[in-house]
Amino acid sequence: MTTNLILAGLYNAVLVGTCVYAFVRGGRPERIGAAVCLLASYGTVVIRIIWPSQWLPASALVLAVDVAVLAIFFWLATSTIRFWPIWASGFMLGNVAVTIAGAMFPQVHLFSFHTGLGAYAYLVLGAIGLGTYRLGSRPDPIVRNGSRRLWLQGQR
Repeated sequence: MTTNLILAGLYNAVLVGTCVYAFVRGGRPERIGAAVCLLASYGTVVIRIIWPSQWLPASALVLAVDVAVLAIFFWLATSTIRFWPIWASGFMLGNVAVTIAGAMFPQVHLFSFHTGLGAYAYLVLGAIGLGTYRLGSRPDPIVRNGSRRLWLQGQR
């Protein structure tokens, strides 16, 4: 039990630290990504507290949250000039694949299932953190906004 609390505390520290860093130093895409990670992570916790059956690999509500996060990261990847949302989308696609595989193969050990999901969560946070770091300390307003449309208009 103590190990679980330590791991949960570590994840929450990385989650909050990365998201605060993205909110303070990042542009619009990084802030959106951080908000999505916070809402999805703590939303999933609330879902699992209300309905303990959602810890199982065949959890439809948690899968719906993951698919929504995947859709938002895909939208960021296609509508911004940032590269990190492409990686975050790929990691979320892996997360969704693990969830679907867990539903298809119910004999999967829960530790393995949740470890796989946790690995992808850390990778998404790493993509946001690295994307925020690579933005630089003083980007111009168009780069900070991150909109592909604004960036293309500025190129003309």
